[in-house]
Amino acid sequence: MRNHDKKGLILDSIIETYLLDNVPIGSSELNLNLCIPASTIRVYLKRLSDEGLITQLHISSGRIPTVLTMQNYWQNFWKEKQSEINITNEVFLKELSKEFEIYCLVYGGRNLILKEIFNLNTKFIVLDFEEEELVIKYTKEAWEFLKTLIGFDLFSIENIALKVSFMELVEKITCLRQNLIYYRSNEERAYQIYQNDEFVKLLDCGVHHYFKDSLEFEPLFKEGFMGLKVDGQFLGEDVNIILAGSVYTDYKKILKQIKEAA
Repeated sequence: MRNHDKKGLILDSIIETYLLDNVPIGSSELNLNLCIPASTIRVYLKRLSDEGLITQLHISSGRIPTVLTMQNYWQNFWKEKQSEINITNEVFLKELSKEFEIYCLVYGGRNLILKEIFNLNTKFIVLDFEEEELVIKYTKEAWEFLKTLIGFDLFSIENIALKVSFMELVEKITCLRQNLIYYRSNEERAYQIYQNDEFVKLLDCGVHHYFKDSLEFEPLFKEGFMGLKVDGQFLGEDVNIILAGSVYTDYKKILKQIKEAA
């Protein structure tokens, strides 16, 4: 929601200008954009700096929003704007990832619900997800446990299996997940976010477990980075879409372009 007080207007202008051009904004440019006297702007710039909401890269440069400011900005935006997106063109998504320097992962499975389980001659248990099946060795304990999971989705079942150390089921779901990946691009950006082997957590749909909400910052991502988990459609399939990059990336523009392309 846009601020209406002078301090809020100045902060909004700094954020939106920096998202647009990635160039620090000075008091003279703010004066032109907002028609607020330069002397008043300088007073509020000092207040915003003292509150840790903006900073200067160099003494002689203009101001940019801090990481904390951008985190708050995206949290407020996401509360109002999150909705499903529709990807109809794989090439377009690749170009978008490159243009905005974001990592992108598209995977299915969010509609895989355990409908029923079957006992095959007391040797195997078949988990029926309608579109997919899993087969594990039969034990009485496993049978009784799996009966309680009927109606749960695949990712919830995996979380529960991890908690109770049902490793055979975890391994079967892990193998199935690899077949659920529809698209992945800009893995180099995923590495840049972490600069170490932690980046692999973003490379398959197991990343689902790391997202407590649809918008994540630290500790899942390093300071200055963020990720979005969005329900959507990809070439007609129900999917989850992960977008990850800098907090200074214009995700509003990304989502707008996706909507317009669809």
